[in-house]
Amino acid sequence: MPIAKPPAEPRLSESDVQAFADGMLDPRRAASVETYLKSRPDEAHRVAFYGRLNWQMQNTFHEPEDEEGAQAPAPKSTQRMSKRSLRTLLVATIAALAFAAAAIFAFDISDSALDNASMMALEQAVAAQDMTSGASGYESSAKALASAPNLSNVGFHPIARRAMPVGPFVSATEFVYRNRGGEAAVLLVVPGIFAHPQPQWKARRVGASRLLAWTAGGKRYVLAGRAKTRGLMLAADLMTGS
Repeated sequence: MPIAKPPAEPRLSESDVQAFADGMLDPRRAASVETYLKSRPDEAHRVAFYGRLNWQMQNTFHEPEDEEGAQAPAPKSTQRMSKRSLRTLLVATIAALAFAAAAIFAFDISDSALDNASMMALEQAVAAQDMTSGASGYESSAKALASAPNLSNVGFHPIARRAMPVGPFVSATEFVYRNRGGEAAVLLVVPGIFAHPQPQWKARRVGASRLLAWTAGGKRYVLAGRAKTRGLMLAADLMTGS
């Protein structure tokens, strides 16, 4: 007579799975379910799935009172997304720093560029026959010349003003003066936020012309004129307090 096999333990119902995942089964029944799951990997996976689903729902719709309690590890997809976000943020930061550095260099005019602009402005002022408002960009109204440094004590009087490009993003304020003998001199003023202060003027000779340069109050100044122009260095002394 064949030996009768004991009846197979019935498959876990959905209510059993959910109750076990929620920790709602009584200890005796829970121990029986654990024994059953050890021999049924497929059922164990199903219970584990419900456990993860239950944890996600609790963290989505319920804010735990104990913030210091243990938390389930983030899924690998979330970790990968965080790394991508971090790389994106890092690239954006580097780009912002590069842009800021480029902006600083763009507004930091070199000595040679400023000298060249001063010489060009001087040559145009010497050659100009008409400096009335609008001629070659010059303005000669009292309002336009109100901000020109007063050099009348050394014989210079402002006659025109205009914006003089000295770089891709920077323009200098140019003032044109003439002394009592009709000789021209030009003063260029540009921002010098990053320039080292140099309150005492320094002279540079360029052919038959002389450039007197200094930096003060966050601005750079260049006074240009012919080397023999009367009162040129006195004008620089007056503006620098020398």
